[in-house]
Amino acid sequence: MKKLLLLLLLLTPLLMTSSLYAVTYTFPKERPAYPKVDGAIVTGSRLYLFHNSTQEGKNDLNINDTLVVYRESPTDSSLDPQETGKVRILSTLGGKYYEAEVIEGSIQPGSLARKGAVICFITSFR
Repeated sequence: MKKLLLLLLLLTPLLMTSSLYAVTYTFPKERPAYPKVDGAIVTGSRLYLFHNSTQEGKNDLNINDTLVVYRESPTDSSLDPQETGKVRILSTLGGKYYEAEVIEGSIQPGSLARKGAVICFITSFR
């Protein structure tokens, strides 16, 4: 019994590390873990907006509404966000997404589009 317990005690770390190695992996070297955005979205491009507001907030956003886009970066020393452009809502895509078009300025994914108290997050572009 003591030999079995000793064998089990010695094999436990080996079994635990082998299962841990099976679920860990490294990122490939040819593609970085956090790809950079090469360019900004320019006038005429279409993009997607995400909002997670209440029913009152959903009623505030309509087709052809214009939203002001702000870029907030942690490296910015000013307290006020910088206005980078404007977008116009083209259509709704389900309950939480809108399709929009850039009508002024240059915009990056991750910017915030605002109309009144409703704020949308710019997720991606096509």
